[in-house]
Order: sequence, then structure tokens, then C-alpha cells
Amino acid sequence: MRVLHVSSEAAPFAQSGGLADVVAGLPAAQAALGIDTAVVVPLYRGVAKRVTDAGHALGASIPLAFAVGPHPIDASLRIVQIGRVRYGFLDAPALFDREGTLYGPGGAAEFPDNHLRFAALGKAATLAGPHLLGAAPDVLHVHDWQGGPAAMYARAGNLPSAVVATIHNLAYRGIFPKTAMTECGIPWEMFTPRLVEFYDQVSFLKGALGLADAVTTVSPSYAHEILTPERGEALEGFLRWDVKRLVGIVNGIDTLFWDPATDSALPAHFTRDRLEGKAICRAELAREAKLPVDDQEPVIGVVSRMTGQKGLDLIAEVAPELAALGARLVVLGAGEATYEDRFRWLARTFDAHISATIGFDVGYSRRIYAGSDFFLMPSRFEPCGLGQLYAMRYGSIPIVHAVGGLRDTVQDPGDEGLAHGRGTGIRFDHATPEALLDAVRRAIALYRDPVAFASLRRAAMARDSSWAASAYEYIQLYRSLHR
Repeated sequence: MRVLHVSSEAAPFAQSGGLADVVAGLPAAQAALGIDTAVVVPLYRGVAKRVTDAGHALGASIPLAFAVGPHPIDASLRIVQIGRVRYGFLDAPALFDREGTLYGPGGAAEFPDNHLRFAALGKAATLAGPHLLGAAPDVLHVHDWQGGPAAMYARAGNLPSAVVATIHNLAYRGIFPKTAMTECGIPWEMFTPRLVEFYDQVSFLKGALGLADAVTTVSPSYAHEILTPERGEALEGFLRWDVKRLVGIVNGIDTLFWDPATDSALPAHFTRDRLEGKAICRAELAREAKLPVDDQEPVIGVVSRMTGQKGLDLIAEVAPELAALGARLVVLGAGEATYEDRFRWLARTFDAHISATIGFDVGYSRRIYAGSDFFLMPSRFEPCGLGQLYAMRYGSIPIVHAVGGLRDTVQDPGDEGLAHGRGTGIRFDHATPEALLDAVRRAIALYRDPVAFASLRRAAMARDSSWAASAYEYIQLYRSLHR
């Protein structure tokens, strides 16, 4: 079976969030199970250097002749073999060789031609199969709205592939004025409420979902949540009635890349059975965060985008109470200016209890996972979440709002389960400061019971968060469509 993934991101070469980690981990896990797998992703500015710095060679340019609507695209494909997966980097300098983020000039701003940029990615993907896989793919797997045009061009061009579309976050639907139909050369027959039309505009994600043979979300709970008005982003009726098949498959992580026994970013290494290095990581994190910490004061880590979705306002609301309880809070993140400014103020005001670093540093994020006792994720909604998986892997007990993938991956033992080693974290049911604070109080009480805390930590570190099981579920889905 030949599978082609289409994505705007792939770690570690181009990343703004968890999508990149999925597109790095899932194809590799599928290839390990015998599937012929490839990925098409843009060659943004700086990606070529990151590829060569990682020890890989960019293949010679393979010209791709195509147009997006009335726009001829000057592009080529640069092929890189990484393990068992072939990556086709779309080299289109006018579209992707730009200053700024992957999607805009900086901050929350977006490039005005994003519809053309990712339409070009989609059109190129429909042409890339023979170069990457030797033939058209049996399955075209498109990710989020940026991959959506590939599904539309595949159907318009009668590409003989089953189509799978994955929703990583339904809040991002790729909405553009309906003039994008002509600009991108999308057939107007697709401009219907059952496909790309969304309140007299165009939604690239909706088009892909309506055309796909199967739609997946990144956790089973999120698949149920998006069928409700609260989480359906005005698409719940469409998802319920017009999508052929909706399946939730939880994400995994690369357990070789995320391994506290070998992670080069850590000051010391450790395993579930040899935790001496965890204590060293904790002490070094306290030093790096400039916080005084003793053995009776738990360290709570936060690595997050600073947005309302991630519940950063809830953390800020209870931060003074956390200080009063004796906890130490180490925060790393960037996002909306309101939250950035608030955490700067909290770190100045409670400088003995709270450290806040605005920005993103991969090495520091890993040291937070390794050095913290608890990891806080009070997201208002979370399609899957990866932070809680990294935290458990690194022996930091997640404290999570029980939604989406957080509900599916974190098991709360309840008071009666602690003595028996059940459970992997602490969950709370309502996105309120009061519920969050109650969960933290439970966590601190647990921390001060060394036997119960050690049992929970062992169970969390023993959880299998690898891609193997999820990759197998995807392959079974592909086979059912292929048959």
C-alpha cells in the first residue's frame, strides 16, 4: 500500500505546533509496519539548512509544471529520504521563501495569499506520487485546512486514491472569500453547503472533509465533542450528516526522540527504574528558572501557547494561590500579548514562586518536562494534546482539564486507586479557576505522600504513548477504504 501525507508542517524542519510532530511520527511508524509512505511539505525559508544540518541530502530539483487557477507556479520537488519515509519538499520560492512565520509576517497576522500558497501545495501533491512512491498513492492523507486543497484537486482530477482527512483542530478551518474558487481553480460545482461553501465563503477544511472517504480526529473524545454546538465550530450538522465516516484515533509520540534516558537537552538522564537523574534535572531546572526549591515544594511546569484555548487565564488567576500553597510554577510560552504581559507581571510580583519565560526554546521545554513534578494543561478544549504525553514520559504528572485527548490519555486514579498504582495523572471536569485550584491541591497532597506519588509516577512513565498502536489503527482504516 502506498500512502501520501500532505501537510504544511513536519518536525523538525517546519513547525508551529503539534501538527508537525504528528506528521513526523505517524508516517515513520506506518513505514515501520511495512507501508510505503511519503510526505509532501513546503520548503520554507531555512528548511533546506535544517535538513542538511540534520545530516540529510536534498535531492536534485524535479520540475513540477502546474497552475493554480490562472496563476502559473514556478516550482520543483526536492526529495529527501529520512529513515524509511520519503519527503518531497515543495520548492516554490515566490510562495514559501519568506520572512516571518509559516503562515504570516509575524504575530497573529497571516499572508494575504495563503489560499494560493496552500492550493499550490495541494496541486503539487497530486503530481508528486509517481516521484515519491512510483505511482499514484492508494491513500491520499491530508492534514488540516492547509492540506485540504489536495483532496479537492484529487477529486477534480479523478486521482485513483482513497482520501483521508485529519482534523487536528477544527477551530482552524481555512476560510477565504469565495473569489478563492476562481483564483485557485477549484470547480464551482464544489461550492455547495455539502462541500466547500461556508456562509457564502470558502472553507478549505470543509471541502476536504466533505470529499474524504474517511475523516479522522486526533482523539476519540474530540470526535464526539465536535458533533456538539459547543465544539463544532458551526460545522456540527455538516459533520454529523455529510461526512461519510468519522473516526477518532489518539496521537502518539516518537519515544526514541522523547526519551529521558538519552535526551541530550537534559543535565542528567533517568528511567522509570532509575530516577536519580530526575532529582538532578529538578535541581537544575530550579537553578535555570532562578527559583528557590526544597523537597517539600512541588515544581509545576507549563509549556504552552499563551491563548485562551490553552487556559492560560485560569493559570494566571490561581497563580497567587499556588504561591501561597508553596508550589513553584515554571512557565514557558508565547502567544497573545495580554497573557504574555500578565505572566511577566506575575513573575516579577511572585519572583520566589513563579518563573515565566516568554518565547519558545525546545531545550528548555524538555528540561521543564524532566525537572517538574507536575505538568499543568487546563485547556478549554484539546483535540489531543502532546504535552501531557511528553510529561508522563519524563515523569511529570499531568494535571489536566478532562476534555478531548486529555480525557483519553490521562487516567485519574481517584483516591482509592493510588495505593494500587492505578492512574497516570490528575483530571478536573470544569474549566474554572476553582476546579483547577482544587486539582492542584489534590496534586500537592499527593506529592506529600511519597509512596502514593512514587506509584503514580511509575504508572505514568510506564504508559505506552508510542505511535505503534495508532499507526496500526490508521493502516486498518486505510485497508478498509482500499478494499
